[in-house]
Amino acid sequence: MKGQVKLLLLLLVAPCLLLTLASDDCFAVSDCLYEGVSFSDGAVSCQTGHQFRCNDGSWSSLDLSCAAPAPSPTVINPADCNCTPAELANCDSSGQACCVSIEFGRCVKKCCQRQ
Repeated sequence: MKGQVKLLLLLLVAPCLLLTLASDDCFAVSDCLYEGVSFSDGAVSCQTGHQFRCNDGSWSSLDLSCAAPAPSPTVINPADCNCTPAELANCDSSGQACCVSIEFGRCVKKCCQRQ
């Protein structure tokens, strides 16, 4: 009887084991993450001035220097560039107005003469 139970278990378990081993998940290659971005296996990324290659979910240094791409400029909407109540009060206390300008893509606020 014990032999029959073992054979029955083997017949039930073996196909499941073979299906699991043959599934795509067994041979899947892992992606790598850098700064929240997913890179596929084999991809190269410039990280802190050095090149790294994604190797099955892990970064491997290529011992090569690189220049990270410049960050894209931030677009300022002039309508969003306003003086805060505290800035208005500060300028008003000296008899001036709070003036706003956009310089080099940044919102610049300063006290200036009233017009």
